[in-house]
Order: sequence, then C-alpha cells, then structure tokens
Amino acid sequence: MHLLGHFKTITHHKLLVMGYCFRVGLIRQGLMHDMSKYSLTELRVGAKYYTGTKSPNALEREELGYSTAWLHHKGRNRHHLEYWIDYGGRDFHIMGHPMPTKYMVELCLDRIAACRVYHGKNYTDRDPLDYLVNSRDSRMMHPVTKAQVVEILTMLAEKGEKETLRYIRRVVLKHAVALYPSLPEPEGDPAEKDPCFLSGNQLKELADELGTPFYLYDEKGIVETSERLKDAFSWANGYRNFFPVKATPTAGILKLLREHGHGVVCSSAAELELCRRCGFKGDEILFLPNYPREEDLAMAEQVPCMPVLDDLGLLSRFLNHGLLRGTVGIRVKPDGMFRFGLTEVSPDSMKFGVTASALKAAIPKLKEAGIRSMGLHSYMAGNTMSPEYYPRLTAFLCDLALELSRDIQIDYINISGGIGIAYRPGQQQMDLAAAASAVKAVFQEKLTGSTLVNPGLYTELGRFVTGPHGVLVTRVTHIKEEKRTFAGVDASSADLMRPMMYGAYHHISVAGKECVKDRKPYDVVGAVCENTDKLAENRMLPALEAGDVLAIHDAGAHGHSMGYQYGGRLRSGEYLLHPNGEVQQLRRPETIEDYLSTQVF
Repeated sequence: MHLLGHFKTITHHKLLVMGYCFRVGLIRQGLMHDMSKYSLTELRVGAKYYTGTKSPNALEREELGYSTAWLHHKGRNRHHLEYWIDYGGRDFHIMGHPMPTKYMVELCLDRIAACRVYHGKNYTDRDPLDYLVNSRDSRMMHPVTKAQVVEILTMLAEKGEKETLRYIRRVVLKHAVALYPSLPEPEGDPAEKDPCFLSGNQLKELADELGTPFYLYDEKGIVETSERLKDAFSWANGYRNFFPVKATPTAGILKLLREHGHGVVCSSAAELELCRRCGFKGDEILFLPNYPREEDLAMAEQVPCMPVLDDLGLLSRFLNHGLLRGTVGIRVKPDGMFRFGLTEVSPDSMKFGVTASALKAAIPKLKEAGIRSMGLHSYMAGNTMSPEYYPRLTAFLCDLALELSRDIQIDYINISGGIGIAYRPGQQQMDLAAAASAVKAVFQEKLTGSTLVNPGLYTELGRFVTGPHGVLVTRVTHIKEEKRTFAGVDASSADLMRPMMYGAYHHISVAGKECVKDRKPYDVVGAVCENTDKLAENRMLPALEAGDVLAIHDAGAHGHSMGYQYGGRLRSGEYLLHPNGEVQQLRRPETIEDYLSTQVF
C-alpha cells in the first residue's frame, strides 16, 4: 500500500485544477473537483495500485478487466465525458451527449493538470492535445463537445497557458450553455420525397412489362448533374470529374458520362477493360489500385491511363510494369487528425494513402525512379454533407503541393469524392456551387503569387453524379402480420446491399400511393435466408398489399454494383430512361444458366 504517495499525488492534481478553475472563475467547481477520490472506495484502490507515473485506475483495470474506483468516480464527477454517456440517436445506441460548457471547461483543465502531474519536468503545452487525440475514451465524446475541447487544447498547444485561460474566462464561459439537446434531426415528411422521376402509374406499367426487380436510371437527371458540376468548377484549370467505376460499372452509364466530359477511376483489370470498351483512353482514365494483383498492373500496361500510387511500396511494381510514365499521382493523407466541421478522421486507421511526411521524405526516391511531375490525391471522408470538407481538404493539398513544388513539379490537385446526397426526407442536398466557390477561395488564398502556377483540379464524384438518379424497382410478394408487419419483396440485399452492410437509409415509395398521409410501420424484407436481409425497418409506408410496386430511391450508385448471388438470388437487369420516355436495356437480368456458367460439373 502506498497511501501517502497516492494522497500527495491526488492532492497535487486537485490543487492544480483548483488553481486553474479559480483563474477562469469556476470557484465552486475548483473547490469540489475530484472530492470523491478521498472516499474509501477510491482511496483504497489508489493506494493499492499507486506508482506515481500511471493512473491507479488503469492498473486496476489491467488486473480485473475493469476499475471499481473508476466506476465509482465517473458517476460522481460531471467533468468526465463518461458521466454524459447514455442511450440516444435514431437507433437508440450508447453514445456521448453534450457536456454543459462549465463541465467541458473543467474537463480541459483536468487534462492539463493530469499531464502536468504525470509528465513532470517533461510536460509541454501540447501534451493535453496529444493525449486527447490518442485516447480511446475521446471517441465516445459528443462531436460538439469534442470540437470545443479540441479548440481549447489546440489554443493551449499553439499560444500557451496564459492566453488560453484568458480566452476561457472572457469568451468561452461568457457564452456558456447550461445544457443543450442531443436529439437527431427530425425526419422530414416522407411524402415529400415520394415522387420519383417516373410517375406511379408509369412505374407500375414498366414493372408489368419488364418484370421485377430491376434498376432504372434517369438520363435527364444524370446529364443535368454533370452540367452543374462542370459549371461549378468552370473556373478551375483543366477541371474534370473522374467517375469511380465501382459506383456504377454499367457500360451504358459510363458511355453517357463520357459524352458529358467525365473521366473514370479504375482499380482493377476488369474495370480497365470495361472502360477501354466504352471508349475511354489515356488521360480520361485514372488507374488507382489498392493492394493490386499482378493482373491489374499487367492490364494497366495495355490500357493507356494515368497511374496513381496508393502506397510508396508499390513503386518498384509500377516501375516494372512501365507505369511511371508522364504525370504520376500519389494518394496522400495527413500525419495527424483531419478535422472538418464536427467530424474527426484518424488517418492511422485508413488503409488508403501515404502520409504527407513519408511522401516528403520519398521525393528523392521518386525522382530516381524517373518521376518528374506529380498529382496529389486525397480522400478522407465518404458521403459527407459538411460544407467544410472540400475547402479543408483543398487547403491540406495546396499546402503540401507548395512545399513539394520546391523539389518536383506538381501538375494537378485531386480533391476526390466523398460529397454525399440527401438520402432522408427533409435532408438538404449539398450546395455544389457553394462548395466549388469555397475551393476556389482556398486556391486563390494559397496559390496566388506562389511558384505553383495554376495546377489542374480534379474531383472523383460518383454517388453525387448518379446516386439520386437511380431506383431499384421491386414488387411486394407477401405480407406477414405479427408483432411487426413484414412486407416481403422480390428484391433483396442481393440487389441492394447497403442497408444490410451499413445500416444505410434508402427512401421507399409505393407506386400509385405517393404522398399518402396515412401510414403504418413495415419491415421491408427480401428472400435471402439471413435475418439481416432488410431493405428497411419500421418504415412508415402507406398500407401495402401483395402486388404493390415499390421504388427504392437513391440507388444509382453502389447499388447494383455491390450485388451478389448468395442464396441463388440472380442479379437484376438495368435500364435507362431517356428524356423522350423510351426505356433502353443496359444489362439483361441474369438467368439460371448465368448462375451455373462458371461451375464445373
């Protein structure tokens, strides 16, 4: 037992926090901070596991798998984020909720004091921020609270303790919020999203003619989005959107996109060959493989394309296949946390890309391999609606490009994709013109007057281009009434995997019953023998009966392409609706012979 040592440590910590609290005006919190540590429950554990360099709670946790002292402590001290963990969200899961401002501030002061105690003479003002970034518990922190904490600890790291405490006292606590709600955004009226690009009666007639399930794409919508995209980025030098083939690898859609100025992103031999047959060539194809097979690299030798390295370890393999010709792209990611809006992305867990520091160090090696000009790519988020994402990513790439351009030519900057679409009723679509304008502002701020003159700008938007302009059409086959009502349909997760794989939301409308107000909850399920084969759960829909035709919205990207044949489910056909009302077959439905064609009997 080390009662005296532990007592001195917790008292030292308390006095430090008390001093900080007094300096910002939180007198009562300073006096009451961590008083539970002097209770028998916590004091006994602290004395038993005391080392002076590590939390006794962490050591008790290593021995027991949990900490009795921490369980006692966290429920009595509101400055810990764990005090604010409860059920919430749309699916009622365990999550962190917002902390009132005064407790959020106390948390920051507690982190500063803890780092001072445990780091001793080695303490720096950056330690509390580093602790936050690397700690597992912060992942449960509510994003609004975390953004506030990050702001304070970043200021501490950059401007020091005196200015940070002054900012807390004069700004943060002067605009304090006692408690604010943590409710999900209310759903919009589902009836508002029901209308499709084809009327209910037309959809039913088409379902009778073609048979269900099938995918239907709207040519008019895809073309209009393509034109909006070109207009929004018309200010940029050599702008082009490279459509990721994985989103919709359908020849008819790819040809349509090429007609309207899109390039493509390929990652495999099959995608390269598909795009070659669709007429894409040379600078219209980005070859960006992730952990490629040899056949992928061999096909890239045959199909003229613009190569992109996702890992510096691929350099020799690309070189052996003659792929380091012309401008070579590099997919890169920040060394530290990437933040935009209330979102934080940790590059450490991403399998994509090279860290910025590794790329800087590798420039001599890249030049030795014959690379004379580069393009910079980055992808840090998917399906985001945050207006801050593109400008933040652009700023990161522009700063890096400026630094690298001292040693190697930078031809283009590729801010990739990631921009989301409005899947849910009432959700606002990303303002594309505003996003492009924000990117332009970053280009002007960072590059005007610099040595990096007018680099090209590329995007890789897939979901944004085709997602809203495709529906999966299916028919109700059976209604089962139990405690929940199940509507069985002839489509399944084999046709649209996203709801099963990600819990993704896709709006569902009933042909001929659009905008009906009287609704009841249904689980819309498929015939795959898995309980997760659900296209929607507790979805409010008009009264359903066998034979009703449903349209599953926003399925124009990552829909048919993610399908599979598990359970003998055959892949559905794909069709394109032309502006004149004609429907063109793009892919026929699979047959049992297709299913058996690769078998060896």
